[in-house]
Amino acid sequence: MSNKTIIRLNENSPESAEWIEISDQGRQISAPQSGALQNLPNQLRSNPIFVLLPGTETTTKFLKLPIKSIQKIRAAIPFALEEELAGDIKDLHFSFIKIKGNDEIPIAIIEKKRLNYYQQLLEDCNIEAHLITSELFGLEMIKNTITAMIEPNKIMINNGSNISVVIENDNSQDINNIINQIKESANYIQVYLREDIKNHKHLSNDLKDNHDNIDIKLIPSHSLQKLSQTIINSNSVNLLQGKYAAKIDLEKYFKPWKYAAILIIALCFTSLLNKALLYNKLTNDESDLATRFTNEYKKFDSRIRNIDDPIQLISALQNNGPIKSEVSLFLGSLDNLSEAINRNNAYINSITYQDNIVNIRITSPDVTSLDKVRRNINQNSIFQATILSTNQISNNIESRLELRLRGS
Repeated sequence: MSNKTIIRLNENSPESAEWIEISDQGRQISAPQSGALQNLPNQLRSNPIFVLLPGTETTTKFLKLPIKSIQKIRAAIPFALEEELAGDIKDLHFSFIKIKGNDEIPIAIIEKKRLNYYQQLLEDCNIEAHLITSELFGLEMIKNTITAMIEPNKIMINNGSNISVVIENDNSQDINNIINQIKESANYIQVYLREDIKNHKHLSNDLKDNHDNIDIKLIPSHSLQKLSQTIINSNSVNLLQGKYAAKIDLEKYFKPWKYAAILIIALCFTSLLNKALLYNKLTNDESDLATRFTNEYKKFDSRIRNIDDPIQLISALQNNGPIKSEVSLFLGSLDNLSEAINRNNAYINSITYQDNIVNIRITSPDVTSLDKVRRNINQNSIFQATILSTNQISNNIESRLELRLRGS
């Protein structure tokens, strides 16, 4: 948490000002000082700076608008107040704050040329304001309570809800009239009375004689001390909104990180380049391995051209032997069949081959020999033999066998 510098400008001499340093809780750090604005001490310039404009330069209004969108509220305010304002709304700058749980929206209005003037004044004095608001927001707003601050030739007053004005007058009769006009909903009156007002004791007695439930507190000639305690925690309206909003100086924030950002970008570029080179190498390796695999597999099947799924081909080799052409299948079946026939004294009558299926008609001495032929084929080959039919002819058995690749 950092301390804050509060500056209050003088309506009669804008180049003159009062300033004070306070903590975030509103505790006074240094005594109030006054002088030419350009003489603001350097140690106070490094704090967040809150600038209070004269209440006579701004108009404070309160509106109830059934709108939630901040953009729509900003657009509606000028037209909602147009009839209450003397000047052309095009020449006025409107600022507001939306307070959660409060229907009343505080609005601060100032002529654009006057706000431009004060901004230029601050810039000329090399002062960067974090907040510019009306001094009226330094006067606390307490529900059902009239709060007033009486200074030489000026009174700031609010009714705790929807009236907040400043009047260039410290005449006791006028002050009493103002209080009477706005105290309809107020049960209590509190007044801060500057000690440097002429006849302040007479004014105090007069106020007490004319109003009940009134509390008057004398304050020193530097009323900024009281205003600053409130402004730090109040819902003050910052005039730096819209086109007057503070611009983010990106260069200021990123300058310390300039070289780190360059290094990070260089590292990212290097990483992407390495990944691109690695991808290219892996692509070439994949192509080379595919070519070598194809060349090796051609030793099992010379017809192979493209290998889309090497794993499937390897599985076929492991489980069933190589995938062969139709000619290889037919010759392979004859080889296994010949061995089985010779072992069991059978002979072949006919062989047909179609769609990778071999149909065989054989003659055997008996059914036992036929079954041995079938079992010999099943045990010693990649084929599965099935007996489709048997017939007794004389002393022999004629039968029909079917040979298929296993798993087909």
